[in-house]
Amino acid sequence: MSVFEDHCRDKRLELVVLPPRRPDLNGCVERAHSSWRYEYYASYELPHQIDKLQPLVDAFAYRYNHQRPHQAIGDLTPAEYLSRLSPATPPSHMR
Repeated sequence: MSVFEDHCRDKRLELVVLPPRRPDLNGCVERAHSSWRYEYYASYELPHQIDKLQPLVDAFAYRYNHQRPHQAIGDLTPAEYLSRLSPATPPSHMR
């Protein structure tokens, strides 16, 4: 962590560290973690080898971003939501 902090300081980037499990401070990330925890990890018997696990993670990530509607963005998928943003919309970390 100190190396990362040093790089941030060198580049004059403000580093804000949020406490874990605080949806009031970091709701989007906490909500995504919850979805993965309950819709993926708790629902599948997962292999222990990374080469067997990676295709399953990729498939769930694709479903989550391209097929699963999200209430918070008007029942669109994240991919649909991002495709509808105009060029004038400020950039998103999701692109």
